[in-house]
Amino acid sequence: MSFDWLNKFQRQIEKPDNYAEKTLAQYRLGIKAKGAIAGVRIEIDPQGCAACQEVDTTAVYHPDDAPHLPLPECTKGKQCGCVYRPVMSYEHDDR
Repeated sequence: MSFDWLNKFQRQIEKPDNYAEKTLAQYRLGIKAKGAIAGVRIEIDPQGCAACQEVDTTAVYHPDDAPHLPLPECTKGKQCGCVYRPVMSYEHDDR
């Protein structure tokens, strides 16, 4: 998978307090600029807590509507391995 290196890196670092706001703002700009980003998806931590295991990994969110990571119920807190991933327009069918 093309994100293997990124997955490993992001799962090993502590999330800053503004992770969700900063990351979602970047994706929001990509959508606003009429780029190839159609939305965001949450990729869960395979060894994550019960809260992240309940996340719908197929759901595509507009950055304004995406759940904030780490989830409020997450037992790992800033060590949460869940991450946002862009959903490209060629992957997403709005019909």
